[in-house]
Amino acid sequence: MRLRKMNLRISLPAVVLLAVTGLGPAAGERLLQKPAPAEAARQSAQPVSGATRTGTVESACNDGTTIRNVTDRTITYTICPVNKPEALQIRRIAPNAIDCFPAVSALEIEFHEGGKEITYSLDPGKPYAFRYEDESRIGLFLGSHGRSDAADLAPFVPTPGEIVDKMLELAGVTARDIVYDIGCGDGRIVIAAARKYGAHGVGIDLDKAKIDESIANARKAGVEHLVRFICMDATRADVSEATVVTLYLLTESNQLLRPMLEKQLRPGSRIVSHNYAIAGWESRQTVATSVKDEEGKSHSIFVYAR
Repeated sequence: MRLRKMNLRISLPAVVLLAVTGLGPAAGERLLQKPAPAEAARQSAQPVSGATRTGTVESACNDGTTIRNVTDRTITYTICPVNKPEALQIRRIAPNAIDCFPAVSALEIEFHEGGKEITYSLDPGKPYAFRYEDESRIGLFLGSHGRSDAADLAPFVPTPGEIVDKMLELAGVTARDIVYDIGCGDGRIVIAAARKYGAHGVGIDLDKAKIDESIANARKAGVEHLVRFICMDATRADVSEATVVTLYLLTESNQLLRPMLEKQLRPGSRIVSHNYAIAGWESRQTVATSVKDEEGKSHSIFVYAR
């Protein structure tokens, strides 16, 4: 799924969009540019540790603004309430760590990447994540769940309907299939598989609100007897009954799930990934194609045979 990119300050030649899934969040959406904190405030700020390890986020921050580091690098950044540079802090966040801030006001965050100074505005109480935009460059994105007890696979970005249809078509879905969608969002993929092909389906998502939305959508579509939705960490799921698995995650998320899929899925199962190939499965790839949505945007679809 693809996510929403925030505002870039400084002299970037163009807005950098995350080349993701339907995390997925699909195209990136730029926020308004904000001025950087005052240099004097930066010089007077005292460094603090931002290495809140997974599993130790304070309960008091459950409703706060969270920043998660899903890269393999320790990142140094400065942060302060918008228009209050005197409250600036310097923080360092380790890989697989979460920083949390009380959701009192909008925040301004700044870090250096690729020799450039990048500034974002953060909305109160929202989750964010440092992620790789490509193989080496890091950006900050909206949409990670910010939870310390589960893997962060991708923020939600809906897959366009025509891309959903093409994914199911390329997977050769029939009424005999059981389609599992990992990171199901609003449930559209398994609902489409049930409505169009009569297939059974299971959607998995960590966001309870999305699971509730999926259940309501299945009821509206009249396929609630064919599908079910589970709120859980997908890395702990049992997908062994699946004959088709659909993904709209991120490259690193596909890598994380690959051993589980290899272990649990039966021979003959098909895996369909939107926008992101699964590294190491080149010999299993049966389809790699590009499809345009109604707005003319290209989407990659990869199909693998187990």
